[in-house]
Amino acid sequence: MSEYQYYEWQTIDRALTAAEQAAVGKLSSHIEVTSTRAWLEYQWSGFRHDPLQVLARHFDAFLYYANWGGQQLAFRFPKGLLDEAALQPYLWEDCAELKPIGDTLILDIRYPDEDGGHGYEDEARLSGMASLRDDILAGDHRVLYLTWLLAASANDIDEELEPPVPPGLDELSAPLTEFVRFFELDPFLVQAAAQASAPLAAGPARALATRIPLLSRAECDDFLRRLVDGEPLLVLKLKRRLQELAGPATAPPSAAPRRTWSELHALAKQLRHGAKLRQQAEAEAQRLKDLQDFAPRAPQAWREVERLLEEKTARAYDEALALLVKLRDLAVFQHQLPEFKTRLDALKARYAKRTAFQERLRKARLA
Repeated sequence: MSEYQYYEWQTIDRALTAAEQAAVGKLSSHIEVTSTRAWLEYQWSGFRHDPLQVLARHFDAFLYYANWGGQQLAFRFPKGLLDEAALQPYLWEDCAELKPIGDTLILDIRYPDEDGGHGYEDEARLSGMASLRDDILAGDHRVLYLTWLLAASANDIDEELEPPVPPGLDELSAPLTEFVRFFELDPFLVQAAAQASAPLAAGPARALATRIPLLSRAECDDFLRRLVDGEPLLVLKLKRRLQELAGPATAPPSAAPRRTWSELHALAKQLRHGAKLRQQAEAEAQRLKDLQDFAPRAPQAWREVERLLEEKTARAYDEALALLVKLRDLAVFQHQLPEFKTRLDALKARYAKRTAFQERLRKARLA
C-alpha cells in the first residue's frame, strides 16, 4: 500500500488577495489554490513547510490526515477574541493545544498516534468541519469537550476528571458529527458524556435580535462604518455586544458532579453492551418473522431444492444448500426437527454420488 497524505487550508473571514494566492502557490508544486482554499495530496513525499505557520499567515482552518496514522484539525483565531481561561480545562498536551503564532492563536487538535495504529483511510474535507471555529468563537464548547474525550481515550488516565460538560452533547450538529467520524471517536463515549449535558437554549439568534434597539446611535453608526470597511469577524463582535445586553445565550455547563475518565469509560462500555443486546434481540425478532413468513412456502422450497440439484452446477448447489439451511431453521422453530432429518436423509441418499453437494452439506453441518 502506498503512503497517502492530505493537506487542506480554508479561509472563513475573508478571501485571499492575488498576492497571497501567489505566495501560497509557491509552497509546493502539488498545491492547488483558490481565493478561499488550498489543498494538496502526496503519495510518497510530504509538505516541506510547517502547515500551522501557513495557517497563521493566510488561512483560518486546516485539516490533515495520512493513511499510516494521524489526523489533525486546527483553527486560527485573532488574539483577544477567545476566552482562553474558559478553553483551558479542555486542553491536553500533544492532543489539544492553544499555540500563539504571531498575532494569532492556533487551536491545534490532533490524535496522538505514536505507533501508527490509528491510520485514517476514509475521505474527509475541511468544509465539513470549518464552521466549528465559529462555534468556538460563539462560546459553544462541544467540540472542545469531544477533543478532551479523544485525548482521554489516547492517554487512558483513570482518575483524570472531565472538564465542564457543555450543553447540547446529545444533539450534535452535522460538523460535530463529522468531527466524531473523522477522529474515529467512540460514539458510546459521546453518549456517556451526554448523560450529564443540559439541552441547548432555544432561539438565541432571535433573543439577540431583540436587543438591537438597545444599541446607542453612536454604536450603530460605528458598526455600520466598520461593516463598510470590511472588518473581519464584525458579525461576531456585534453579536458579542448584543450578548452583553441579552445575557447568556446558552444554558450554563452542567452542575452535575464531574466524572473521571474511568467512570466515563465504564459507562460507555455499558452502553455498548446494551446496544449489542438490543441489536441481537432485534435480529432474532427479524429472524423469527422471516421464518414465519417462509413457513407457508416450505413445501415449494423442498421441490425447489430437488430442481436445483438436477442442474448439477455449483451455483445451483449453493442455492439448494441455502434453502436447506432455512428449512432446518424452520424445523427447529416449529419443533419438527425429526421430520426434517428424515426428509434430508432421503435427499442425501438420492443424491449420494453428488460429491460436491455432499461436501457442502458437511461444511454446513447438515451431513
